[in-house]
Amino acid sequence: MFVWNVVAIGALAAFIVGVSKTALPGAGLLATPLFALIVDGRAIAGTTLPILIVADIFAVSWYRHHARWDVLKPLIASVSVGFLAGATFFVAVGSNTRILEIVIAIIILFVVALQTYRAIRRSTPRPATMGTAIAYGTTGGFTTFVSNTAGPIMNTYLVGLGLQKESLVGTTAWFYFAVNAAKLPFYVAIGRWTAGGGFFTAEHLLFDLALLPAVVVGVFAGKHTLHRLPDRLFLFLVLFLSAAGGLKLLLG
Repeated sequence: MFVWNVVAIGALAAFIVGVSKTALPGAGLLATPLFALIVDGRAIAGTTLPILIVADIFAVSWYRHHARWDVLKPLIASVSVGFLAGATFFVAVGSNTRILEIVIAIIILFVVALQTYRAIRRSTPRPATMGTAIAYGTTGGFTTFVSNTAGPIMNTYLVGLGLQKESLVGTTAWFYFAVNAAKLPFYVAIGRWTAGGGFFTAEHLLFDLALLPAVVVGVFAGKHTLHRLPDRLFLFLVLFLSAAGGLKLLLG
């Protein structure tokens, strides 16, 4: 593949990541297949992670006052458990996660269908319970490590709580920033001490550096768009992107 094709595909993926972090949670799932066109194996995660963190920093700085800490705090313990379980599973099993992806996809699609039905009926949002926080937090922490698919899970959870668009973006911004930053030492350790090679290389990090302008354009485009999106359109776009993520997992 010619170098300009590689840069163009990477820039598009980085732009999508930026928009997803500041306007459309869940759209970032569309970036992973694009990165997979230009890198493979662990390099997909290693190339994507720095881009995600840069976009997370913008999102946190802009929407930090909108974050719902009352929603995030009950998730911390369960997400940590799921995250560690995912890291253990990743070391033990490697990339053989197909069965898990199918199960997760079915769960996501069921929850999206339920939330869409509730949104159409304009049902009263249900308050978070300890049981739902544990279920979603553990599943989200696990899946973000083994297959980077926590987005649809966490988005449908927050939609079900009735969060407004700024609150949803602000809450997910802090969630993903913390989770993505926590992945860094795990990825370095797994790459160094297990078979399969490293996640990060100097070449891929330089490539990420070249993609930074596209990330910046994406986050500003997202910020410009969010305030112009009607609340219900935003809600259904998030659900649509979550469903797309579930279908992608199901179909492989």
